This record gives sequence, C-alpha cells and structure tokens, in this order.
Amino acid sequence: MISTPALRARHLDSNVALQQAIVDALGAEAEGPEAAFRAHAAAGACLAALHTALVRWAEEDGRPHLPELIGQALAAAFGDGVVGR
Repeated sequence: MISTPALRARHLDSNVALQQAIVDALGAEAEGPEAAFRAHAAAGACLAALHTALVRWAEEDGRPHLPELIGQALAAAFGDGVVGR
C-alpha cells in the first residue's frame, strides 16, 4: 500500500476522515478553536503512531505482536508513561 501511489493517497484520505471523526466524537470543535486544534493534533499523532506500527508489522510479515507495536509507537510519540504495560 505504501509503495503504490493511488493506495497511499486513498489511505491518507481515509486518515484525514478518521481524524475528523475522532475530533467530532470528542466534541472539541464545539469547545472552540484551541480545543479543536489540540484534538486534531492528538488524533493525528495517534493515527501516525498506529500507521507506523502497521507498516512495521506488515514489513515483518505480521510476526510481531501488533498491540505491542502500537504501544511502542504511542510511547515513542507521547512518552513511556502514556501507555500502560
């Protein structure tokens, strides 16, 4: 998917839509532009961490434990104290 431009573009479009859905579900935009900004940034960072973990998982033919990879990616993005072990 990453090496095919059309699939990569579709994936990025889906990520943007998912990020907006997360922000909408949090109701952050109703709280004002600053809350919406923070929600967009946090959702985007979480989705980027998820994407990074999925790419590593796919590169290693699904051998690593995906939830552990996601936790590692989130810890790399937000710090070790954010993700419970």
